[in-house]
Amino acid sequence: MTACDRFEAEAILRLERGLALDEHFTTCPDCLAARAAYDRLREGLASLGEQHQPPARWQERVWRAIEERQRKPRWRWPWIVAPVGLAAALAAFLLVRLPSPSPASLHLEVVAGGAAVRRGVEAQPGDRLSLEATTGGAQYAELRIYRNDAELVMRCSTEPPCSRHGEELRAAMVVDGVGRYQSLLLFSKNPLPAVVSNLESDTGAALAAGAEIELGPEVVVR
Repeated sequence: MTACDRFEAEAILRLERGLALDEHFTTCPDCLAARAAYDRLREGLASLGEQHQPPARWQERVWRAIEERQRKPRWRWPWIVAPVGLAAALAAFLLVRLPSPSPASLHLEVVAGGAAVRRGVEAQPGDRLSLEATTGGAQYAELRIYRNDAELVMRCSTEPPCSRHGEELRAAMVVDGVGRYQSLLLFSKNPLPAVVSNLESDTGAALAAGAEIELGPEVVVR
């Protein structure tokens, strides 16, 4: 039976970005063993001090190993190596193999009833607000829309009307009344606090909990 390599191929990247793992990684024996080795490695790295110096010219050996493995169809991590060499190799692996998350962003478009996109910040009842965001690698993220700063009219993360794929988060909402509509993206490595349906109070609570916020343009519906 072929050993499962999903932990090395998928989970390490998600863990380094602070993203949750799916159910497979809680039941697969191979992935559980790889996770245990990874956790021991991270604990060992955290305990290293100045007295733990890597062998001379370790960078050349790490780069050579990376180049050799990049020529293979699948990349697997050599878990059994000397402790100091492993620390140096993982450091190079994290720097070279893992791309940095894209910066968090929020883009909004007003889609008229006739499906033509209007790029201004004015709309009419029946138009649709289309939001596209990137979460900056945050595990927790929400899209929200407030009307007149006082009424929360849309809030979602992975459930409709939102959809999330990796760092991309999208949502759409039809505006059904006049007023000022403020969109925002909240993102954090920790769970986001509960809302009280007030823009000022909700954003204040989120910031106090360590979240970050990206504001979209205010849309005036007449």
